[in-house]
Amino acid sequence: MTAPNLQTLAAAAVLLLHIASHVQADRVVFDDGSAHDIDRDYEEHNLFVANGTTVFLEGGHTIAAPGSSDDGEDAIRVEDSSLRAFLGKIYGGHDVGGTGVTISTTRDAPPGTTYFKWGIEVSGGDATRNETTRGGDAVQVLQSGSKAFFEGGRFVPGYGCDASVCGPNKDDGVALRVIQGEAIVSGGSFEGAVHNVDGTIEVQGCGLEYDEELGTITGFLTDGSEIDVEYQQPSGQIIPPVIRNFDDKACSLPEPEGPSPAPGNGGGKTRRGACWMGLNLVLGLPLVLP
Repeated sequence: MTAPNLQTLAAAAVLLLHIASHVQADRVVFDDGSAHDIDRDYEEHNLFVANGTTVFLEGGHTIAAPGSSDDGEDAIRVEDSSLRAFLGKIYGGHDVGGTGVTISTTRDAPPGTTYFKWGIEVSGGDATRNETTRGGDAVQVLQSGSKAFFEGGRFVPGYGCDASVCGPNKDDGVALRVIQGEAIVSGGSFEGAVHNVDGTIEVQGCGLEYDEELGTITGFLTDGSEIDVEYQQPSGQIIPPVIRNFDDKACSLPEPEGPSPAPGNGGGKTRRGACWMGLNLVLGLPLVLP
């Protein structure tokens, strides 16, 4: 094969790669309307998913936004498209309080939708005084029609600028912020708080309670994860979360805590004893009372 033919093949390979995704400075764009697997790490890059494209993150790769707002602070922005984040790590822009994942929907377009499952970890970026004093959110849902489904995973807000440097104006991010749109939470681990501006946060599980006075959501999600988070709203607004409780058999409740029961004495009391009693009855197992 002659040298010109090799050069032609190389150019064609580069062209095919750019048809699937193209790079604009630090931004990697997926916008051809088809499906793509993330098959590599993207350090110091922003991923932009648009035009009805579907992106899968399920190979354990890392997406980390740069510490600069030149190309946006989101690690991944999903607009009128879909992200299936099943296994991997996503970090919002460090030092600039960047968001891990932002979901948005433009008018008369397919809804921006994201699914999070057990193997994903999403973190907001921390803040520094030079850029901002506010830490980044792990996940933001923008605009009516946008939806985020949380079936598992870990969601960690970014820390605000250190109080010793920025003073009392330090402000951490939140694990989930819904500006508009909807978030359906049935699994996962949420650190810090969730914040609802003018959308809907629905929480599904067993034994869930919303304490309006304390502003907290507690209980167990359907995947068995325990939830205990602060539910925030803008001052003067009253939009409570949608709490959807199911029968105990619908939840993967945690194993009882404490020592194993001694033979013949019925054992000791355990947390969520009522749930396990109900499961025994459903499964037809013998019921032993303490």
